[in-house]
Amino acid sequence: MIFVDSSYIIALVAEKDQWHEDAVKNITKIEKREKVITETMVIESINLIGKCKGGKVGKTIFQYIQDNYTIYNPHNILKRAMEEFVKYDGTLSLADCTAIITIQDLGIHEIISFDGDFDKVKGILRIK
Repeated sequence: MIFVDSSYIIALVAEKDQWHEDAVKNITKIEKREKVITETMVIESINLIGKCKGGKVGKTIFQYIQDNYTIYNPHNILKRAMEEFVKYDGTLSLADCTAIITIQDLGIHEIISFDGDFDKVKGILRIK
């Protein structure tokens, strides 16, 4: 099981993203694994993809995520993520903190992300 950050999805879809080539190369590292994401990461991804590529592409990516990822969204995730947000003194975004909660809840040890802020979190191996 691997957590997928919005930075990876955005880089994969947006050809002009600085991490696009790396994202494409990493597809094989995650394609056969169970992929987990939070609703906040989906929102971040689709918002930026829609802005850059249009609503139809955003909808297509949303459908792909729904069909191929586990979208983790327990009822209290934002409250718990806010505690992490304070713990990291705002240096991790609230969306990133939902990732931390998910990773802890599900016993995940890896995240695919181009966001170096995740390197601050002990127990998580970032694949970039």
